[in-house]
Amino acid sequence: MKRITRLLPVALLILGIFVVSLGVVGAQDDGLTFAMVSHGGASNPFWIVVMKGQEDACALLGAECQWLSEPDYGLEQMAGWWDAALALNPDGVGTTVPDPEVIRSGVERAAELGIPVIVFNTADPNAGLEGALPTLFYVGANEFTGGVSNARRVFAEAAADGAEVTGGVCTIQEQGHSGLEARCAGVESVFDEMGVPIQRLNITNNPEETAGILSDFFAANADTNAIFMLGPQPSSGLNLYIQESGRAAGELYATSHDTSAEIYQMIQDGNLLQTIDQQPYLQGFQTIMWLYLNSQFELAPGGDIFTGPGVIDLGNVEAIIELTAGGYR
Repeated sequence: MKRITRLLPVALLILGIFVVSLGVVGAQDDGLTFAMVSHGGASNPFWIVVMKGQEDACALLGAECQWLSEPDYGLEQMAGWWDAALALNPDGVGTTVPDPEVIRSGVERAAELGIPVIVFNTADPNAGLEGALPTLFYVGANEFTGGVSNARRVFAEAAADGAEVTGGVCTIQEQGHSGLEARCAGVESVFDEMGVPIQRLNITNNPEETAGILSDFFAANADTNAIFMLGPQPSSGLNLYIQESGRAAGELYATSHDTSAEIYQMIQDGNLLQTIDQQPYLQGFQTIMWLYLNSQFELAPGGDIFTGPGVIDLGNVEAIIELTAGGYR
């Protein structure tokens, strides 16, 4: 595993050598500035990893970079953060798109000014359609496919146990978030295919509140035995519910998205079958690198860059824990 832990820094060094060969030494003297506008921030363990990717890329480039967001979650505040980003007169901006209309004005002003914009983490739901934001491309996971992966794993595990999935629930902690909606849509597509009922349930990012909501839900829906969580804090709520309710490990067929120390422990304890990994470090790192390459040389990939879905389960969780300690997963 020590060899694997060394591979990512080596790969990033190779990319850095490529960037230097394009003239980044001269760019350092030009005072490049990049901004990242996000709906999530440093109080969420997921976003800390994205931010580390951004910081490492900026250090490699010698660029000034700012992460602009609320500490935890702030969708409506993104419009104001876009104002702050443009006030920097940046060479490029990365942005999440949980709701295109909230940030449309900022993105369109960037386009008018000739500032490249790359979407990361949460794709524009209108990409390729009328009304799409004027951005270059997307760096992040295919959220629908991640939901499909989780749902298929639940049905496969139930079949292996000789059991039946009698009902499912997909929880959403940030209502209206396009990426979370896509995750649930992926789950629902599999349940529809299997002819099994599936519900959506609004929860919050507060584990205590979520545990209470889940307790009420299962009291009223005792036949539901599959649950889909969409992030670290919701998974903490599920873990708290399991502990308080005394449900046995594996009694619920449960999955999640993203990573945290608690999610890893839940996998090891048998309370989560798997979690979908979207490699948040890459989202931060590659967004900055491509903003540099595009702003300086008008380079772009041939399409979106998918960083997931990947799967973390009992088979590889120990290896991922070691990489997490380095801040890369």
